[in-house]
Formats: sequence, structure tokens, C-alpha cells
Amino acid sequence: MLPEELEKEMERYTIRDFADIVRALRDHPVWREELRKLILGTEWENVPKKLDELERRVAHIEQDVAILKQDVAVLKQDVAVLKQDVTVLKQDVATLKQDVAVLKQEVAVLKQDVATLKQDVAVLKQEVTVLKQDVEKLKGDVNYLKGEFGRFKGRDFERSVKDRCASIFGKFLRRTRCVYPDALIDLIDDAVDEGRIDIKDREKLLNLDLVVKGIDHNTNEKTAFAVEISYALYPTDVERVLDRTPLLQRIFDETVHPVIVSSEISEEARQLAIARGIRIIQYEY
Repeated sequence: MLPEELEKEMERYTIRDFADIVRALRDHPVWREELRKLILGTEWENVPKKLDELERRVAHIEQDVAILKQDVAVLKQDVAVLKQDVTVLKQDVATLKQDVAVLKQEVAVLKQDVATLKQDVAVLKQEVTVLKQDVEKLKGDVNYLKGEFGRFKGRDFERSVKDRCASIFGKFLRRTRCVYPDALIDLIDDAVDEGRIDIKDREKLLNLDLVVKGIDHNTNEKTAFAVEISYALYPTDVERVLDRTPLLQRIFDETVHPVIVSSEISEEARQLAIARGIRIIQYEY
């Protein structure tokens, strides 16, 4: 209905009090609508749209709230799990504290043990030092005894050779005569007086171990041996007899040959003696 027609119709309707207004509005819905427009203005037309939009927003909010509720539920579960984990961690930390306390005690015991071991090691070092000194002293004593025994063995070997002089050298000479250097002192001193040897040569001849005279089995010539007696033969023994043989030749008419009597002969000394033309007699002592 057009607004003009609506106004004409309203003019025909008698209104005496508020009850007539209420009754007219109840009987004429269109009037109510027009009244709303007058009272509420044009904003009323946008109310339904706004309500629809509000409903949509509320629906969206409800969906978000539902999601939030689910998230909160999950969070509650996670928090519960975290609480359990924290409880376990607390228990583990308590256990670790106990373990650390035990370890501290064990470390303290170890420190004491290490300190004791250090003291023991220090004592052992001192004892080892003393033992080393004792060993060195024993080595010195053993070396001394070896030297003494070697000298004793050498003297005994020399005595045995001299005691068996005839049987040892009789294999090479007839009419064997074993002469000690001190028995030749007059011949040696005559050689010194005559200038054939000097004082140093005299001392070397007096230190010669043995002189053997006789007639050579092969040549029938008068022969003398300048004899070096050594239980263990070394190159120095070879050089010594070679040094003394020509000196003995200066006081003897007989041909003098260098001879070495030994029990233990090194290969080096043997080869040197052979190369120098020295006769070696190995005597089993």
C-alpha cells in the first residue's frame, strides 16, 4: 500500500486514547511497521542484516570455542603428561642426588687411597734406590770376585803349565829345559851392560812367563821358546809375546820362537797369532 493511501486510511480511523492506538496497531500490521520506521528510523532496516551477521559471527565464535575446547582438552592431557614427567624427573633428580652423594664419598675414599699409594710409591722408590745401590755394590763385589777368580785361575793355569813344562813342550823339543826369567838375570843384566837391551827391555824380559830351551825335533837345531801363558787368549797377549821375543833373541845364541800356551782362545786372537807366525799350544786345563 502506498504511503498516501496509508495516511488516508489512518485518518478514517478514530483514535481516542492509547488503547485505540494499541488496537489499531494490532489490527493493522502495516501500521506497526510504519511506526517502527518512525520510531527507530532507517537503522531498523539494517537490523536483520546485522542480526544475520551477528549469528554468523556467533556461529564462527562457537566453532572457535569448540576448537579451543578441544585444544584445551589436549593441553590438559599434555599438562597431565608433563606433570607425570616432572614427577619422574623429580624422582630421577633425587636418585641422581643420592648417586652424586655416594660418588662423592667414593671419590673421597679414592683420594685417600691415592694419597696412601703415593706414600707407598715414595717408600718403594726409596727402597728401590737402596736396592739399586746394593745391586751396584754387589756388581762391584762380583766383578772384584771375578777379577780375583780370574787372576787366581790365571796363576793356577800358569803354575800347572810350568809344572807340566816337560810334557807340554817335550812334544816339540828334545832335552827340554824350562827356565824362569829370574834364573836368566845374569844374562839379562850382561845384555844391559853391553848395550844390547835397555832398562825397559830388561823389565819386559823379567815379566816373560817362561823360557823353554831344547833341540827342535824337526831341525835338530838348538831352539828357545819365549812363552806367554794366558788362560784366555786375547790380541794383547799376542802383541806382548811378539814384543818380548826379539829381546830374548838378543841374549841367546839359540833361535828364539814366540809361543803361546792357552786354554780359551778367541778366534780373533787365533787368526792374529797365525798371521804373526806364533805357535799356539792349547792346553786343556
